[in-house]
Amino acid sequence: MKQDKKKFENDSIWKYIIRPPRYNYNEESLGPSSFIYRGKIYKRKDYNLISSMGYIMKCSYIEPDISNRTKDEMPLVLYLHGNSSSRIEGIHMIEELLKRDINVFVFDFPGCGLSEGDYISLGYHEKDDVEIIIDFIETIPGVSNIGIWGRSMGASTALLYSHKDPRIKAICLDSPFSDFRKLTKELASNNTNYPNFIIETILNYIGKKVKKKNGLDINLLKPIDKAKETFQPGLFIHAKNDELIGVQHTVDIYEQYSGAKCVYYLEKGGHNTRRPDSVIKKIGKFFSLILNNDNSINVQIGKKINLEDENEENDKIIIEDSNKSDKYMEKIEENEIMSFNEMKSCLLKINPEDIDGDF
Repeated sequence: MKQDKKKFENDSIWKYIIRPPRYNYNEESLGPSSFIYRGKIYKRKDYNLISSMGYIMKCSYIEPDISNRTKDEMPLVLYLHGNSSSRIEGIHMIEELLKRDINVFVFDFPGCGLSEGDYISLGYHEKDDVEIIIDFIETIPGVSNIGIWGRSMGASTALLYSHKDPRIKAICLDSPFSDFRKLTKELASNNTNYPNFIIETILNYIGKKVKKKNGLDINLLKPIDKAKETFQPGLFIHAKNDELIGVQHTVDIYEQYSGAKCVYYLEKGGHNTRRPDSVIKKIGKFFSLILNNDNSINVQIGKKINLEDENEENDKIIIEDSNKSDKYMEKIEENEIMSFNEMKSCLLKINPEDIDGDF
C-alpha cells in the first residue's frame, strides 16, 4: 500500500535542514559598547545591512578607540557562525584577535539570531551575504587585510565564497562539511536501517521541498568543489569525534586545498565543543602572521604552515569569562542535538514500504 502522498508532503522533515533551532538573545548579551582590554579602550559599533535576499542583518564591528590604535590601518577578521548560532559566538572569540591588533566583525546570518529571515541555506545564499559584508567592510576607514574565520555552516560558507575574492587574505575553517548531500546521507545511514535507495528518495523529497521554500539546491552545496580554486592560506580544525560532521569531510577538503595550509585534528570534544585555549592561540597566530604581513611564515601555494613555535604569554580571558563561552556552546549543542533527535524520530516514522519513489 502506497503512503498518502499528500500526507508525506505535509511532513516537517525538511524544516530540520533550513529551520534549525534559532538562538534568541537580547542586545545586552553583546556586552558593553565600550570596554577596556589589556589597557586599551575598544568600541563596538552596530550596523544593519541588507542581505542578498532583502533581510536585515544585525552586525557588529569591534575596534580600538582612535586614541588607542597602534597604526592607521589594521587587519580585520570576519567571523561566520554555525547554523543554530549567532554573532555571540564570535564575540566570545575576540580576545585572541584583539591582543594581536586585529579588529573583528561579527553578524547574524539571515534566519539566525536577531537578523530577519525565516530560513538558512547552509552557505548557498550566505556566501552572497558574505560578499555584501566584505563590500561594506571596505568602506570602513582604517581596515587593511581581511581574513575569515568560520565554524560549521560558517566554515563551509567561507570556502564557498573565498575562492572568488582576492580581498580575502586568509581563512580558518573549523568543522566544514565537504558535500551536503553526502553529509545528509551519512547522518541518515548512521541513524536508520534504510537502504540507500530509500535514503536517496527521502533526500530527493527534502531537496525539492527546501528549494521551493528558499531556493536552496542541496545538490550544489559542495564546498569541496571550491578547494582546488582557493589559494588563500588556510587553517583547518576538526574534532576527531565530531558527531554531526565527520572528520573525513575536513580530511577530504584539506587534501584538495590549493593554498598554503595547516590542520589540527582535535582528540577531545565534538562539533560544538569550545576549542581549547591552545587551539584559539594557534588561530590568533595564524591570522596575525598572514594579515600583519609577517615574513617569518611560508605561505607558498600548496605548502604547509608551521604554527608550532608558539612562545607567548599565557593570557587569561578578560572581556568574557571562558565559562560564558562554554555555556553558550553547550546551549548551541543542546539545540542541535534536540533538532537532530527530532529529525531522527521523523525519519524513523517513515515506512519505507509506503514511499513512492517518484513523489
